[in-house]
Amino acid sequence: MNELISPTGRRTIINALLTLPHDWDGQRTAHVRTTDDVEAMMTVAPEIQADLRAAATRHAQHADRVTLHTDETGLHIVAINVTPADELEPHAYLLEASRAAPAWCDAVAHREGVTSWADLVHGLKFDILKDGPRHLGLHSLLPSGHALFISDSGQGVPRNLAGFQLTHRALHLTVRDGRAA
Repeated sequence: MNELISPTGRRTIINALLTLPHDWDGQRTAHVRTTDDVEAMMTVAPEIQADLRAAATRHAQHADRVTLHTDETGLHIVAINVTPADELEPHAYLLEASRAAPAWCDAVAHREGVTSWADLVHGLKFDILKDGPRHLGLHSLLPSGHALFISDSGQGVPRNLAGFQLTHRALHLTVRDGRAA
């Protein structure tokens, strides 16, 4: 499942697909499906019902990525974030990294003073890093001022999830075929 669990027990479901009835009143459960086809009916905290409705609409219109944050049960949505569709590709690498090397990802998050990888990377915007005409990879500035780089093992913008490298300061992670190399 595309899910990260923080030390507090809060769950983060990445790339959730939402289906709300057109007349959803906020009281009924919301149908949620992950990209790996895990389905659930979830309740929604009253304070985020309007945000959930807006996210479901944007998701349907623009294919934006919806990230749900639930309580420890995983069935009650307490927060929601939307990442625009044009940011999907970099976030797919971040998700794959969390699957392949959760300890590495947690170490980076803790180095940045953040509880979890999901909290660190949510909403990051990536730009292409260039050296003249050469593309060196993708980078995003973290709140600390440090950068997170995604590359094709230092050779440019990665082309697929089968092989890529993440770099944070002096820490490097290479992922090949779903495994930390």
